[in-house]
Amino acid sequence: MYSHSSNNEDAKRVFDTAPTKTVAVWNTLITGHAENGLIKEAFTLYHQMHQYGVEGDRITYISILRLCTNISDVEQGRAVQQEVIERGLDLDLSIVARLIDMYGSSGYLLDAITVFEKSPKKDISIWNAMMATYSYHGHITDALLMIKDLKEAGMEANMNTAMSILKGIGEVDDLNQSRLVHSIVVEVGFDRELKIMNTFVTMYAKSGSFGDACRVFNSIESPDIVTWNAIIGAHVMHEQSAVALQLFHHLQTEGQEPNVLTVCASLNACSKVRAINEGLLIHNTIVKKALEVDIMIMNNLIDMYIKCGNIIDAFKVFNSLPQRDVVTWTIFISGLIQHCQYENSLQLFQQMQEECVLPNHITIVSILKACQNLNALDEGQRLHRYIVLLGLDFETLIINSLVDMYSKCGNFDDGSHVFHTAPSRDVVTWTSMIEACVQHGYSSKALVLFAKMQCESVKPDRAAFLSIFRACSTTAALCIGKRIHKESFKSGFSSDNTIVNSLIDMYMKCGSIFDAQQVFSEAPSKDIVTWTSMIAGYARHHNYDLALEYFENMQRTGITPNHVTFIALLSACAHLGLVKEGLCHLQLMFSLGLPQRLEHLTCTAEMLARKGYLDAAEDVFETSPFPIDAAGWQCLLSHCRSNLDMARRCFDYLTHMDCRNAAAFILMAKIYVNAGLANSAWEVEKLRYYANAWKKAGKAYIEVSEQVYEFVGGDILTPEINAKIQELSVKMKSEGHTPIVDLVLQPGTDEDKENVLCGHCEKQAIAFGLLSTPAGASIRVSKNLRMCADCHSASSAISKIEKREIIITDELCVHVFKDGECSCRIDSG
Repeated sequence: MYSHSSNNEDAKRVFDTAPTKTVAVWNTLITGHAENGLIKEAFTLYHQMHQYGVEGDRITYISILRLCTNISDVEQGRAVQQEVIERGLDLDLSIVARLIDMYGSSGYLLDAITVFEKSPKKDISIWNAMMATYSYHGHITDALLMIKDLKEAGMEANMNTAMSILKGIGEVDDLNQSRLVHSIVVEVGFDRELKIMNTFVTMYAKSGSFGDACRVFNSIESPDIVTWNAIIGAHVMHEQSAVALQLFHHLQTEGQEPNVLTVCASLNACSKVRAINEGLLIHNTIVKKALEVDIMIMNNLIDMYIKCGNIIDAFKVFNSLPQRDVVTWTIFISGLIQHCQYENSLQLFQQMQEECVLPNHITIVSILKACQNLNALDEGQRLHRYIVLLGLDFETLIINSLVDMYSKCGNFDDGSHVFHTAPSRDVVTWTSMIEACVQHGYSSKALVLFAKMQCESVKPDRAAFLSIFRACSTTAALCIGKRIHKESFKSGFSSDNTIVNSLIDMYMKCGSIFDAQQVFSEAPSKDIVTWTSMIAGYARHHNYDLALEYFENMQRTGITPNHVTFIALLSACAHLGLVKEGLCHLQLMFSLGLPQRLEHLTCTAEMLARKGYLDAAEDVFETSPFPIDAAGWQCLLSHCRSNLDMARRCFDYLTHMDCRNAAAFILMAKIYVNAGLANSAWEVEKLRYYANAWKKAGKAYIEVSEQVYEFVGGDILTPEINAKIQELSVKMKSEGHTPIVDLVLQPGTDEDKENVLCGHCEKQAIAFGLLSTPAGASIRVSKNLRMCADCHSASSAISKIEKREIIITDELCVHVFKDGECSCRIDSG
């Protein structure tokens, strides 16, 4: 009596005063504690019973095995099984069924099969337990085959047989298999049972057949609340949330009382379609029916308000809760992050910790995202230490988020350490690290990682292919890019526009217009990004005519250009100083109602400046409705060779924005050099040192035999490369090429300065290419910075001397050198 009324203390008091304690008395106390959720105490009583010399009976073992099943304690279950065998109870059919269930539900399918096969006698409960185990593990076909074996054993299926087959129905996502299950249940004659039909509604919804789910629902004469919940959930699952809300109202008119699951499903439907008014009505229903005490409902209510954009009401509900579990906190924190309230989410996370609520992996991932968006590295590192303390640093999802957070916060080394020490890595982990390498200028490492990922049999997904195509773009790895191009199409991405667009961009940046054109022409569908990628590619190649041709053809197909398209087109005009054409495109953009953006202004200013209209270019910036960024002023500064006053103004703007902007100092010094003011140039160079504005290391990449080689400016040259560069220098001088030694601002003789120029990374890469490729083969180099004037001039001369096509992609454009000429038709500055 006391046990059934949850009064365990009084039950134990009566137990302690009992003059004799039989196994039945122990069983009653053990079962009572188990039913009241006192699992640990129930096990303690079981062991105490043994210490008192009382042997368990079949009831004892059935109760304890049920406990082992509930908490998946297989080791304890094995010990109980051994004891059952020693007591000679291993033939008891109820115990056998309980053992099968314990092993099966704990993930030990082979152990469950062994128990089943060793049982000399099998009643219907044992067959049902084995069918349920097969179904639970997703082996639906094996479960169905047992129906035939059951009949051959002379037994008839019962209601529990049908429910056993349906036990793992959540794992079924194959429609044909779902229909087979349905047909078998019809065959055994239990298809009209309401409990079974409710399961069918959910089964068909999860299998992707919304129509079958609705047909089963419509065939039910008297649906209960479980039926309504199933059909509402099916509608939400299949993007029919508006109808789901209608069903919610309809079930109430049918006299059904919504339960917790009904309310939660309806709130979920409101979230999907942002039906805030419906959500408010459901909130009123919750209040009227006094359902605020249910934490699941309140969590879904907070989620609904957040997804409908009503943060204030979500906050009111959150604050009104007397108790908040980890799900409550996580929903609200994640919601704040969805609405870009990153600082508030960090404050809330701090409050959560103060209230001693331990976060789960979803909470952690959300907060790492907030740190990433705030560039809050210190906070991210503190969170990392907390993750280790909680023992969550082995969670793959968290590892992926840590790699991403460190990369976005500029700490490549820590992100790399997390990646390399991770106990397990999925495709997202690899992709996050590959993307980090690309973002931090380690694209050659990204290529190595991609190859290693494939060696470890991790199949690249869409994001992985996009990242590696960017790595190929920045390293001029054309051959590797072509191979991975084929792999991506074999993986089923041939009709994926994002992949196709990325391929066009890669081929254009690698200097292969032919391959880009081929991808474009074979694309099954072309969206605005596809067309814009081609226009932007031709702009990088200084080919305004083809950029314009694609622009016009795009409009003929009925695609209206957007602001990005005009940026690409204006960029082509800017590279060549086509002022008249550029202004016409601006006029067209305005006529289409597209708003002007900062990038359009930057292109316009560069277009004017390149043509020599410096005052007009400066006026564009001075009258801009937007604050001009460093890229804009830097662009204008690069064209101010003939106007020292304007150059100085641009330089002042740049250093005021960021006193460590090395590019500003370098450009200003070059302008003084071109003006013959070597002392002023040296003064600017000294200012750069004082400001700790260190130059970004120049890196050049060249691919030979599908291997990318990296060269860094100023590195010690190998004897072979040094000899080749010296040989080229002699030949170039004989052809009339004069090194531009004034570009080297450090004091020294002309010979010293020539040696500095010889160490530039693109010259190293070209020399290596000449040594490593057959005569006449094209040399393809990628550089992370803009080419200097001396390297531009030298590359032209080398192309003529060596009779080679030399393609160099820098941060601005693609230079194709052939027979002593460059495709850009301008010097590099």
